[in-house]
Amino acid sequence: MTAVLLILLFGLLILGAPIYMTLVLSSAGAMLYGGGMNAVAIIQRMTAGIDKFSIMAVPFFMFCADIMSHGEIGKRLINVCKAFFGHMHGGLAIATTIACLIFGAISGAGSAAVVAVGGIVYVLMKEGNYDERFSLGLILTTSTLAMLIPPSIAYILYANITGDSINTLFMSGLGGGIIFGLLLCIYSYVYARIKKIPVLPKASIGERLKALKESLLSLGMIVIILGGIYGGICTATEAAAIACVYAVVIEVFVYRSISIKELFRVSVKSAQTISMLMILIAAGSVLSWTMTVMQLPVLLTNLLSGASWLTVFLLINMIFLIAGMFIDPNSAIIVLVPLIFPMAQAVGINSVQLGTVMVINLAIGMLSPPFGLNIFVGTSVFKKSFSEIVPGLFPFIALSVIVLLLFTLLPELSLFLSKLMPR
Repeated sequence: MTAVLLILLFGLLILGAPIYMTLVLSSAGAMLYGGGMNAVAIIQRMTAGIDKFSIMAVPFFMFCADIMSHGEIGKRLINVCKAFFGHMHGGLAIATTIACLIFGAISGAGSAAVVAVGGIVYVLMKEGNYDERFSLGLILTTSTLAMLIPPSIAYILYANITGDSINTLFMSGLGGGIIFGLLLCIYSYVYARIKKIPVLPKASIGERLKALKESLLSLGMIVIILGGIYGGICTATEAAAIACVYAVVIEVFVYRSISIKELFRVSVKSAQTISMLMILIAAGSVLSWTMTVMQLPVLLTNLLSGASWLTVFLLINMIFLIAGMFIDPNSAIIVLVPLIFPMAQAVGINSVQLGTVMVINLAIGMLSPPFGLNIFVGTSVFKKSFSEIVPGLFPFIALSVIVLLLFTLLPELSLFLSKLMPR
């Protein structure tokens, strides 16, 4: 059965079949071959995979991110960050990093940050004499911080599979995002000093207060989402629903950056994306069930029974890094976590640390050729070719790998904030 599953799985992927069809057909084929196939069970498993309250946070946050990427929230976040940090060496680059951190704390979607923040700041950085390769590399890298900063869609999917507390994972991701963002800020500062990039005039107190006032409603969404979750007022799912309503009210009726007609178009486009993800989650639950029936995770755990935790962790890193280069992060989580998680538990790897390391791996995959997701988003947003974008990413990929190794070798980096949250 295992051989049939793997042959069908990789064969259909090579043939270019849709991922959700690949997951369902390979699972059904393996179960048919083993004589344990029940067509009703397939439907039941698909339904059970998405019939969870916590999963509802995913479409809400995705819709919220789509609204903001078409509105003014991203622009106002850039303005306030520029007012406070623009006068420093590498100020625009630092402002970009902080703006993406804040945007991540609102949307939880990395690619949305490329659209909402990147398209604006790219022009500013060109005007500020930043090298084009550096600018593109920084924007695409900082946008992946949204995968770490809560509310992260990746963590919600991971928690749905492993049963970990979403709030605890969010705290771990917050620590990871801050450390990653700090490293990018330091690199930007050093780069600007070496390249002698001119600094912007220091904004006056009045200019800072004006920028802060104009972005106050945008920043208010962070209070609603994180304050609501960690204050015990609402769950992540409820916070996501409130954030959607808040984003619509702010963008449509306060900022007036989106018309009712455009809101309808954004809703339709968002619904299409959400539908694809939900059917992917449903299909992934079928594959997870099939692998459990076949005891594939147990076989892999037994195979690595004599290995150290570090060996297993490095193997897991390699698997997720390679997967991230070829498929989108959500697909990688749905397909690989049910297989990897038992292996990690068997050698004593903390599940919260595993989640953060997994997200960092997939963030690197979004930047890595040949099929890194952010590369192709960047070609569309910046109207640049693949060959123009990729060279500027390599220094940032190297920085990302350093962060990955730190979080792999030092568990406390992942756990120091999450320990503040009850399991």
